[in-house]
Amino acid sequence: MMRTAVCLCVALFATGMAIHADETTRQVQEELRKRNLYFGNVDGQVSAELAGALKRYQARKGFQVTGTVDEETSNSLHIPVANASAKSPHTWPDTPVLRSDAARALSESQRVALEKEVELNPDPSPTPAPPAESPGPGQNLTPDQVTKFVTDYLRDAETDDVTVQVKCFAFPVEYFDHGSQMEGFVSRDVRNYLKDWPQRRYTLVGPVNFFASGKEGETNIEFTIKFSVRNPARKKKYEASGRTKNFWTIRPEGEDLKIVAIREQRLRE
Repeated sequence: MMRTAVCLCVALFATGMAIHADETTRQVQEELRKRNLYFGNVDGQVSAELAGALKRYQARKGFQVTGTVDEETSNSLHIPVANASAKSPHTWPDTPVLRSDAARALSESQRVALEKEVELNPDPSPTPAPPAESPGPGQNLTPDQVTKFVTDYLRDAETDDVTVQVKCFAFPVEYFDHGSQMEGFVSRDVRNYLKDWPQRRYTLVGPVNFFASGKEGETNIEFTIKFSVRNPARKKKYEASGRTKNFWTIRPEGEDLKIVAIREQRLRE
């Protein structure tokens, strides 16, 4: 009976017909992206690119190469197959939701370099978070100052002002999974995101933790937000909500703080 249920989940994943299969597909995309095997949108949609990434992962792990998520592959990716048929109030639309969900903007040489890196380290372990500690005295930052910077960023992110959202970055900036990017790229990305999700709400959850970076004058910060996004113009229901853990590196520039690196991680609830 168990074998039949697993096969059914795999079949539904492969055809994209399961009502709640998007969450499993999205998790697979997230995990394969972490391993530099998948470079497309994290959108919960089955695609030839995702199947190809699965095949590369399965081949490198010595599994049967199917291009679908069987029990062996899902266990290796730490994704329960049961998620494909489980009801979840947090199922998201079949489109990128987070800013980090957009397809990675990589040149062909960068993609080749990442794929070669995977050959040397097929299944990298997550980098452990450094211990929290106060920034060095040369940085002269206070918890109130850092928290205000984060809350101001969240309020600006709820507006439709692209300029005000972009001004908080120092360029070039390490921008999500896109690598080092200049102002023009970030402006286009913000503009596209506002178009896709015109209604946005962000709430800081808990304190902003910060600790010294390896570079003089820079500080790493971590915090969690609760968010909701919505596009009422779409014909079908397009909205999503959840939480993300956010990782920034910041530095003072004059009287302002600027983001020199930014990434985020979806928290599953």
